[in-house]
Amino acid sequence: MTSFPLPAWRSPPAAARAAGTLCVLALAAGAADAQVTLGGTLDLATRHVRNGDLGSMNSVVSGANTTSKLVIRGREDLGGGLSAGFFLDGTILADSGAANSPFWDRRATIGLTHQRYGEMRMGRDWVPTQLVWNSMDPFATLGIAGANTFRSVYGSRALGQAFGSNAAGASQNPTLRVANAVEYILPGGLGGFNGALIATAGEGGSAGAGQTKGDGFRLGWAQGAWQLGASQFTVRNAAAEERFTDRVWGVGYDAGFARFSLAQRRWAYGSDTTVNSLFGVSVPMGAGQLKLSVLRADQTGATDALSANDATLLGVGYVYALSKRTALYAHAARLSNQGGASFAIAGGPATSGVATAANYFGGQRSTGFELGMRQDF
Repeated sequence: MTSFPLPAWRSPPAAARAAGTLCVLALAAGAADAQVTLGGTLDLATRHVRNGDLGSMNSVVSGANTTSKLVIRGREDLGGGLSAGFFLDGTILADSGAANSPFWDRRATIGLTHQRYGEMRMGRDWVPTQLVWNSMDPFATLGIAGANTFRSVYGSRALGQAFGSNAAGASQNPTLRVANAVEYILPGGLGGFNGALIATAGEGGSAGAGQTKGDGFRLGWAQGAWQLGASQFTVRNAAAEERFTDRVWGVGYDAGFARFSLAQRRWAYGSDTTVNSLFGVSVPMGAGQLKLSVLRADQTGATDALSANDATLLGVGYVYALSKRTALYAHAARLSNQGGASFAIAGGPATSGVATAANYFGGQRSTGFELGMRQDF
């Protein structure tokens, strides 16, 4: 065992203490019978975004090709086809060195898995709709061309009305992940079929504040060149205790020379809907991959004016693998708004959907380019 001199003690911040404790526990478990692994990714890119006549901005961003993250997971074989496991996954904001809040924001679960009967899982996890949607997007819903570009409480009226057009609604709305979840996941070996059920406890709070009361499902089939998926998640404590529904379906086909995908995601709250339609293509090119996508947001509201606020995103990218762990990439995107739509590519000058605001962006165009590197560990 290698020893290292210890520096003078200083009390670390809470997040660092939590991470350090978990690492010690992971190492202790690894010394016993449990299998514990530590891994993750660092991904950084330089980005340039121009938002119409509001000007442009340059930045360094984290996670434009693969989310920068720290992952600790473990599994213990209990015999008879049964195993216990945990999974901790937290975003690293690699451009600043900070961590997200909560620390394990991407996933924090514990569960029991049986080879024949499936898995029961509890904790913080992905909503089933995001899993299907992500699997159909060549850009994995990340970066300037990702299929979650229109997942904005400021641009999508259905999201804004359901969860609030504010910072809390933007970060806590349950179209990505949910807390306080109980899940059942189907086992493998079902002829290509896969699926899951999920229910979340609101614990007396509101969905816009991250305390979602909801339920949903995911069902898919993958065999040979084909992949099919459908999912729904219903939020039962959106604003005014009304229901919000998130539905996704998608089809993927790998023709060998290219993989094609077609998918749609629909958000609905009251009279407001936002329908995201995606067409994607991934083409292997030697050690690299060319990616193309077209994403369309069609909004419907109580008036013709609200129903005219649509947008289209065109994306192209190339990822070149230097090794199994390291890659370089370049992405370019153009977003065009119609009517009073004010969607924008992330990383540009601040925009507003309020017509009287100095930075009103309704009907304008947003363009972007990013160049980056990722490394898995």
